[in-house]
Amino acid sequence: MFGLLRTILALLVMVGHLLNIWQIGTYAVFGFYMISGYLMTHIMHQTYGFNVRGRWSFACNRFLRLYPLYWCSAFITVLLIGFVGKEYVTSYNSSIFLPQSLTDFLANITMVYPLLFANEYKPILVPTTWAITVELFFYAAICLGLSRTRFRVQLWLAVSVIYVAYCLYHGLGWRYRYFPIMAGSLPFAMGAYIYFLKKEGWALIDDWFFQPQYLLLGVLINMVAVIVYDYYFEMGFYVNAFFCVLLCYQIANGALWPRLSAQFDKVIGEYSYPIYLLQWQAGIFTSYMLLGQPIHNSSIHGIAILLLALLIVLVVSFILIRLIDQPVQTLRTTLKKR
Repeated sequence: MFGLLRTILALLVMVGHLLNIWQIGTYAVFGFYMISGYLMTHIMHQTYGFNVRGRWSFACNRFLRLYPLYWCSAFITVLLIGFVGKEYVTSYNSSIFLPQSLTDFLANITMVYPLLFANEYKPILVPTTWAITVELFFYAAICLGLSRTRFRVQLWLAVSVIYVAYCLYHGLGWRYRYFPIMAGSLPFAMGAYIYFLKKEGWALIDDWFFQPQYLLLGVLINMVAVIVYDYYFEMGFYVNAFFCVLLCYQIANGALWPRLSAQFDKVIGEYSYPIYLLQWQAGIFTSYMLLGQPIHNSSIHGIAILLLALLIVLVVSFILIRLIDQPVQTLRTTLKKR
């Protein structure tokens, strides 16, 4: 039942980028990391196993989940550059332009951007994929056994906390606790630890405040607070992590969204990844067609662009899901059965 939550997080990233309220996106990305930490640990234990065949099947499944849709999104970016012009695209987002070197091509084909701060890599055809570099690293680590035992996850969690404490003690900027691979370690480890809490029989929290809809409301209120009060950002970042841990724990233990079936939750969840990939392209195309100016801010024009871009991204996502993701999903299901 993580589908609705993942799609809401993807939409929040889109809102943060197109309205230039970047804090919202950072909060949502850490929520993605926690969900991934839990789900990847869960499927390695419950579906694939840690033998050679299981690890190979996991790797193939992740490849099929991530890359076909990504390559289509990158191709859409290339078409968009040809349609509106490279100057317009780079004025909207300076990271988006065509690869020039072999290193650039490889980075954009693999989504592995070889910088400490992967978000600063240029060119990057799909800017949101800097976070996929972090995800890929921990997918590989989990596949190789990082979350195979409770003790390993506890050690992993401890090292992650030490890294955050080190950054704080030495006065390293917040970006050291967000962009590098090690910054993603803490939420991934938290998600993995939730798997073992569930496995050991930790119960669902029944109090009304801990139901998913109210925890999600807490996430949204926390995001609004940081928009209103800039000084609250760093505290709010970890308050957000607290709410996301509770959300992940509750949903992992079977908490349901009101009036939402598991099947419909799964359908909604299919849109999270294409929304995450296509948001910048939709914003560029919409601003060009609507105003002819590269606007992404919280003005009236910016909000109008966001709303139209949202409609476009949903339509394109629907098409890509039907033409690409669902046929690929059939192959992924076959791999799981094997």
